[in-house]
Amino acid sequence: MAVPVIVFLGCFIVGVAATTRWLPEIGGGPVGGLAFFAVCGLMAAALGLFGLGIEETVRALESGSGDLGRSLVNIGLVSAARDAGTVFGLAMAVYLLAPRVQRSPAAEKNLLE
Repeated sequence: MAVPVIVFLGCFIVGVAATTRWLPEIGGGPVGGLAFFAVCGLMAAALGLFGLGIEETVRALESGSGDLGRSLVNIGLVSAARDAGTVFGLAMAVYLLAPRVQRSPAAEKNLLE
């Protein structure tokens, strides 16, 4: 019973760490801060759901064998991708609607060089 909780929390922590490190900048202020935390949380939740789907598939494979195993992997991966993909899509929608960082023309020129 503790294994799914540990898998979800592990994937959630990895999702938060990866998102905070590699997510492009979002504008400041209260809306930008809220959008940043929403995107980080939703991305981490999507990774956690995907991890739970993989864990569920592994448990199903332990009890099945033969041709049934191949079918279980296909069904498990589709189910995990569908569950996580919905939350991932919501995270991307929040990110795309978030305010952008306003840079001066001089800063843009320095980025291009």
